[in-house]
Amino acid sequence: MQVRAFLDACAVPAEHVDAQASGFRLWAGGPEDRSERWRQIATELLGGPRRTQHTHCEWRVRAERVNAILDALDGAAREDVTRYGRPLVGLVVGGPARLIDPATGEAYAGVSVEDSGRFEVDGYGRTLGVSGVRATIGSTGSSLSLWLSFPGDHRLPAAAAHVQEHAPVRFSVKHWRRWTPSRTGDGYRSIRIPSPLAR
Repeated sequence: MQVRAFLDACAVPAEHVDAQASGFRLWAGGPEDRSERWRQIATELLGGPRRTQHTHCEWRVRAERVNAILDALDGAAREDVTRYGRPLVGLVVGGPARLIDPATGEAYAGVSVEDSGRFEVDGYGRTLGVSGVRATIGSTGSSLSLWLSFPGDHRLPAAAAHVQEHAPVRFSVKHWRRWTPSRTGDGYRSIRIPSPLAR
């Protein structure tokens, strides 16, 4: 899997995270026979759902069951969609991580939640100094979301090039920001910078 290879080459789990979160979701609004088939597969492989809501059912996926779920998803049919055309089922994996310095094989020094004063970047729980990934591998399509905390000094161009070399996507040249301490020292502000990958 491209996402796993990317994480192995570029990231280590963040210290404050016990494990990457994994869940298998069956969304409402699909053909009843296809929904029931996936409900049976999930129950057989994972046990009962941990959560049932109006919009979806969700099962917890232990690390040793991820490959079994991926094998099941390989057998998905093009009919495995909701009435809105979205994937009927999907494996959702992700969580915080720290980028690896390829020169040392360790997380970058000076790039951590602690070094950034636990500053929250947005309302979604993302914190300056920690990177993360969220991948959804669905029955008819997949998605990947990355938020990356690079070193903001002379190491940035090499760090960005290393991550781009292994990433399963091409990075935009428009969405690069440097976070600097505010004048009062009680937070950070971001400024747009040119891509360190632009040649």
